[in-house]
Amino acid sequence: MWKNIISYLPDWTVFVQGFIVFLVPFGISEIVAWIRTSKDDS
Repeated sequence: MWKNIISYLPDWTVFVQGFIVFLVPFGISEIVAWIRTSKDDS
């Protein structure tokens, strides 16, 4: 049962790349928002 399911899953590097693809834009937007709020304070 599990071997059939695992055979359809891609390699773990694909998951890592997908995680990075979603994490990088999120991180950039968080940094930009943080910079904007710090500029408003000063």
